[in-house]
Amino acid sequence: MNSFRVTASVLLFIAAIAGATAQDPSQSIDGVIDIDPSNVDSVLDGSKLTFGEFYAPWCGHCKRLTPEYTKLAQMVKDDPFMDAQVKIVKVDCDAHRELGQQFGIQGYPTLKVFPRGVDVGKAASAIPYNGERSAEAIFSYLEGIVREEKSMGRTEELDALAQEFVSAADKEAVLAKAKAVSDPEGPSYVYIMEKVLAKGGEYIETEKDRVSKLISGGSISSTKMGEMIIKHNVMEAFEVAAS
Repeated sequence: MNSFRVTASVLLFIAAIAGATAQDPSQSIDGVIDIDPSNVDSVLDGSKLTFGEFYAPWCGHCKRLTPEYTKLAQMVKDDPFMDAQVKIVKVDCDAHRELGQQFGIQGYPTLKVFPRGVDVGKAASAIPYNGERSAEAIFSYLEGIVREEKSMGRTEELDALAQEFVSAADKEAVLAKAKAVSDPEGPSYVYIMEKVLAKGGEYIETEKDRVSKLISGGSISSTKMGEMIIKHNVMEAFEVAAS
């Protein structure tokens, strides 16, 4: 009898642990968008870096991932910088098998990264995520992508000239310095300086707003998206200087 009680207690303990570490992946999760055929085009529009889980509700690995996915969504939501740049989504490939086929899903869970500019029509360009499946590891991975993207087109030397340009009385002299810099990113800074000289200091704010709308709209090509991201980044060098 005592042996039975011990065995039953052990089983109850194991069940409790399993329940604490595995959840139904099809449940609604705060901060995670559930994709289905009705919203796939609008959600995967290329406007933000998007991290997606493709799962089946009966999959044990998917169930065990759910607490980490819930935590990941909360981490992104609690970080204003990341929340503005990243979407977290999931797809029930058992309920929506056509989506599983569309995205080439062959096992569960499959995790994919959709960089900015990669919409549903460019799904083949999504990047498989094969790293550690903890919330912290995934967050760090996504943060690295975002920060790398935010640095595209920027250099310390040219950023310093952007700061000098904003405060300089003789902006033409700073423009001449920028033109003399031997750096592939130089023309982007020179372009903005010339525009400010031609249109006034308000050019940066109005143009940055226009570029932001183009990026968030997600309707431009991948090549154009890259150009707009670089332009937006470089304009921020001037805004930081002005603030």
